[in-house]
Amino acid sequence: MVRTEEPGVDKIAALEVFPFILPMRGDFRIARGSVLAGHGGRTVVLVKVTTERGLVGWGEGSPSVRWSYETIDSVVSVLRHYIGPSITGHPISDFDGLHRKMNTVVAPAFSVGQPIAKAAVDMALHDVLGQALGIPVNELWGYRRSGYITLSWTVAVHHPAEAGQAVAAGKERGYRHFNVKLGHGLAGDVEICQVVRRLAPDSFLWGDANGAYTGHEALKVGLSLAEIGLDAYEQPVAANRLTTWMKLAEQLPVPVIVDETVCSPVELTELIRLNAIDGLAAKVTRTGGLFPARLCAEIVDAAGLMLLCSGLTETGVGLAASAHLAAAFGIKYPCALNGPQYLADDILAVPLPIDGDILTLPKGAGLGVEVDEEKVRHYVDKSALPMG
Repeated sequence: MVRTEEPGVDKIAALEVFPFILPMRGDFRIARGSVLAGHGGRTVVLVKVTTERGLVGWGEGSPSVRWSYETIDSVVSVLRHYIGPSITGHPISDFDGLHRKMNTVVAPAFSVGQPIAKAAVDMALHDVLGQALGIPVNELWGYRRSGYITLSWTVAVHHPAEAGQAVAAGKERGYRHFNVKLGHGLAGDVEICQVVRRLAPDSFLWGDANGAYTGHEALKVGLSLAEIGLDAYEQPVAANRLTTWMKLAEQLPVPVIVDETVCSPVELTELIRLNAIDGLAAKVTRTGGLFPARLCAEIVDAAGLMLLCSGLTETGVGLAASAHLAAAFGIKYPCALNGPQYLADDILAVPLPIDGDILTLPKGAGLGVEVDEEKVRHYVDKSALPMG
């Protein structure tokens, strides 16, 4: 379609919020417990932004109470009653202004407040601006270092005896690389990683404790994991244990990677100044969207640190956003984006092109995905979540 007006003048006309539950393939447990958390499936929140010219963009902010304080109820409430009304009429190209406005409406605590909710809006605006300009999201930033990403298979088991079956399941799907969820017992964590390393000797092996360890435990486990060839040690201790982070980065021979601690470029910069980390697991929703996630990736890139990419078991909308980020920066390490592994259904009209563990960026403007809105509404009705 030929557009005679400058796309920068288009503005947000409406924001719709769609909360629902998607079925999962079995359970998915991190150190704090099941991601299902009593819902019987994956809690999903999609956002649909419509512009004054009728363009439509989609974003995702799917929370998990086992991972952060945001719930499906809080995300929906923040979007419908606070952020949504405040951004009507906002120019679709003004990402900086969008975040300033959202951060005024929903104030920060230690860092950005309600980042998962804000990420959904940010993502939708990237989608709609890309469509207005006729280019994919990563080209909005002037980056295109790769046209594909490699995925990592998540091993989330409690006992070493189960690890072999998990690795076999990943290999059967064509995966070559594995990330292990830690925090289920010190000896067991090490044994699980030993099994994975033995069965996948060429894998990029990535361990993630989700902040479950004390400083002493993190050091002990980290030294043992380094001996078996762990390639990345993610979030070994709680987000606010800054002096412990510094000690671990100094004492461990394996790269110490931060995740939950960083909700904005500010925390990332402070951690780098403190020599407290060796790298970042970039996560679009944790940092409030693609705009701040890109800033974080640029900081890590410029600092010469390890840049990984992970997600929150999202649908094809969130997965596409993460893929654009990872491909834009040419992340060479396998990405822990496990929506395709755990979700039993998706809401895209056309699935993302995944062959084995290779996800090729979708062709098309914006995120490059088409949401099956009829299926979305079906799941919203089926889930019947009691929220305003």
